[in-house]
Amino acid sequence: MSRGEAHRETDGGIEAWELHSELVLVCPEVRKLALELLPEPDTAAFVARPRELVLLPMGPVDSAQRTLSFCAAIVGYTLWRLLETARIAFFSAGVVVALALLAELLH
Repeated sequence: MSRGEAHRETDGGIEAWELHSELVLVCPEVRKLALELLPEPDTAAFVARPRELVLLPMGPVDSAQRTLSFCAAIVGYTLWRLLETARIAFFSAGVVVALALLAELLH
């Protein structure tokens, strides 16, 4: 006789499928039985362990190099945005010209 069958005989007719349904959420008797059937929690599973320190190598900070790379990043981003805007404008102008030529051919 399994553990579930032993409880089924003494619990007042709660069947195994009821333990795996939404009845556990709404029926106090089924919830109580489901909680009884749960295994004992392992209290050692959540024992806090001290973390190991992670030390990153520190190099000399060169502020001039950092400023140059920051300025280069700004210039690069600005050029990239200008090129993207020019590409979209060129594509839009091409579509307008193509529609105008199509309208002229159909007219």
